[in-house]
Amino acid sequence: MVTTEPPEAGLSDPGTGRGVNTGQADRRTEFRRGWRSLAAATLGTGVGVTVISTYTGGLVVNAFGAEFGWTRSQLSSLQLVGSVVLIMTAPVVGWMVDRWGVRWPGGIALAALGGGYLLLSTSGSSFLTYATLYTVVVVLASPSTPVSFTRAVNERFDRARGAALGISLTFAGVVVFLIPAVLGTVLASDWRTGYRLLGGAIVGCAVVVVLLMPRSSTGSRTSTQEQPAQQTTRNGILPFVRRPLFLRLSATYLVLTLGIGWIPLLLVALLRDGGVSAGAAAQTASLIGLTLIGARFGVGMLVDRFFAPRVGALLLVAAAAGLVALWLGGPAFGAAAAVSVGLALGAEVDLLGNLTSRYYPAALYGRLFGLFYAVMVLGLGVSPVLITALRDATGSYNLPIAVSAGLILLAAVSLATAPRFDTEAVVHG
Repeated sequence: MVTTEPPEAGLSDPGTGRGVNTGQADRRTEFRRGWRSLAAATLGTGVGVTVISTYTGGLVVNAFGAEFGWTRSQLSSLQLVGSVVLIMTAPVVGWMVDRWGVRWPGGIALAALGGGYLLLSTSGSSFLTYATLYTVVVVLASPSTPVSFTRAVNERFDRARGAALGISLTFAGVVVFLIPAVLGTVLASDWRTGYRLLGGAIVGCAVVVVLLMPRSSTGSRTSTQEQPAQQTTRNGILPFVRRPLFLRLSATYLVLTLGIGWIPLLLVALLRDGGVSAGAAAQTASLIGLTLIGARFGVGMLVDRFFAPRVGALLLVAAAAGLVALWLGGPAFGAAAAVSVGLALGAEVDLLGNLTSRYYPAALYGRLFGLFYAVMVLGLGVSPVLITALRDATGSYNLPIAVSAGLILLAAVSLATAPRFDTEAVVHG
């Protein structure tokens, strides 16, 4: 039976309406039983293709230029190729993990990623050969994204799902910090050795993930609002994709990522245009990453206790406010903008995973989350291009900041008015 109590009422659980004391006991039980899946998902997400390919590319740009004469435009194109590959493969990856579970697709993908970097370390001077091999590696490693590993968490966590998703995604932020700190110098001075160390570490992580990750247990899910919806999955995802809820969530995440996706990449340039020194601008931008790490866990705790869309909406309002402050007050408010944006980015993927698992049947999670994830990657990839074009057309970042704040607020309104988590929302969209 599904409760009809509004999910945002008091501190009752947003999924079932049960009391806090009962919920705390259930959460502890879930962590005790699901720690292996959580540990494997945390490790797999942290060293997956999205993190590794994105945050190592910038560290080898100068080395490739010095050794091979490759231009920054050529190397930047690899990120675009990677984004396109992930957009195209995300729905397929979702289907794979729905059918076969996460253990082997995720483990094999991580092994392919590690082996790919070992192979890339032997590359010669042909950029076309390197780009082709890089593309193949991203394709083979595509099941190592959150599309796979968030499913492993959702299979075994219900009452503590938000906290578990937050934990599983927090390690990615730690890896983003560790890569330049531990391997930055090596990659910059001897990129081949750096790639070998990186590849070997990822292969080792792949083995650990396979050993830790239990077999898929989709049938063990106990969330009360999902049980009646299991009868609606015979026709696959198409009936759900056609419903207004899917279109609403897709549009929300596209608008959000278009508005916020450029900021981690271009905040330093924005501050430098405002007269901030290179060192101070870099320190301000680093606040995004530090805030993101804390936000992922904190947001997870909140969405286990309060209605998740409204938690997300509040964070987006804070992000928009930070951008408005930057727009009106200039670089002096750069730190406030970085922190507020970090909070919003920290809630991005784990909130999406939570919404997908609460609104849709468990058996279809991977495929539907894969589609949402593709939309998100599309927005993140297009955002810097659009904002840069707008900045070039106007001569400053003032209009891009204002447009971004408006887009983020639009996404916040959509989340704030989202339907509740109950059978009606799941079945009828």
